[in-house]
Amino acid sequence: MSINRPKLSFEQAIAAYLQYAPRLPQVDPASVPAKTQYVGNLLEIADQFDLIVFDAFGVLNSGPQAIPGAVETVATLQKSGKKLAVVTNDASSSAEAILARHRGRGFDFNTTNLISSQQFVAPMMETYRDLSHWGAMAPVHWPFDILPGRVEPLGADRALYDAVDGFVLIDSENWSDIQQNHLEESLAANPRPILVGNPDICAPMGAFLSVESGYFAHKAADRCNVIPDCVGKPYGHVFDEVLRRHPDISRDRVLMVGDTIHTDVLGGLAAGIKTLLVHQGGFLDGQDDIESLFEKSGLRPHFCARAIGHGIDVSGAKSEACCAR
Repeated sequence: MSINRPKLSFEQAIAAYLQYAPRLPQVDPASVPAKTQYVGNLLEIADQFDLIVFDAFGVLNSGPQAIPGAVETVATLQKSGKKLAVVTNDASSSAEAILARHRGRGFDFNTTNLISSQQFVAPMMETYRDLSHWGAMAPVHWPFDILPGRVEPLGADRALYDAVDGFVLIDSENWSDIQQNHLEESLAANPRPILVGNPDICAPMGAFLSVESGYFAHKAADRCNVIPDCVGKPYGHVFDEVLRRHPDISRDRVLMVGDTIHTDVLGGLAAGIKTLLVHQGGFLDGQDDIESLFEKSGLRPHFCARAIGHGIDVSGAKSEACCAR
C-alpha cells in the first residue's frame, strides 16, 4: 500500500460514518441488543456459535501485519471444527491475491472461506442494462475485463468524466483531489449512477486510517443527490452469501466479528445474526469510551472485546474480561 494515500483522523472518520448513516442499511431498533456483553476474547463465547464470520482489516490484520493473537485464535477455532468465513470489502484484489496475503500472515484460509465484495461488482453493474460506458476509480492495471460494458479508469482528463454513463468506485489508493473535483463537478452538472465496490469510509493500515472508496462516493453524492449503490459490508449481498453457503446453520448460531460499528455491526444486525466488536488494532484502536459511540450511533453489538485473541496463549486459554466498560 502506498504511504502517500489519503488519510483520515479517527474524529473525521466517525463524523463521516455518523453523517452518512441515513444512506446506509437501516436496522429495526428491536434487533439492537439493549446491552453489550463485554468479554475477554472470542474464544470465551465461541461455543455459542457454529459459524464465525470475520472482517479482515482491523480484526485479522492491520495493514500488512496480522493482529497479535489472531492467527492462533483462528487456528484454535479451525481445530475445534468451527465453520469460518472471511468477509472483506477489498474490491481491488482478486480472491487469490487476498488469500495469498492471508497465508503470508499465517492464516490457513481457502476459497470456501472467503467472500469479497469484488464478486458482487459485475452483477451490480448488470442491473444497469441501459448503461454501457463506465468510468472507474481503479488503477490502469485493474482487470476491467471482468466487468460488463466498456470500463475506463478515471484519470486527469475531465472530458472522460463527462462522457461516461456512470461511475464505479473500486480502489481509492491513488485517487487525488483533482480527480475527486472532476467527479463531483461532473456529477453536479449531470447526475448519474455511482456504484461502489468498497463502501468503507476508511480502513486501518497500522499507523493510520486510509480513506476508502465509500468516503469519496458520499462526498460526490453530496453534490448531485444520487444515493450510491453499494456492495460489501454493511449491505446484504455478502451476508446473504455467507448464509447461502451454510444453509444448515441457524442464524442464532452465526457470529459476525468486526471492528467497525457502521459496517460490521450494522451489517450483522441487519442480517439477523449476532455481533462481536473488537477495538484493538482496528478502527477503534486507542478509543476508551466505546459506550459513547454506541449511544451516538444508536447501534451496539451483542459482545465486545479488545481483540479476538487478546490475552490468550497459543493453547487457547481464556483470559479475564478486559474491555473498557
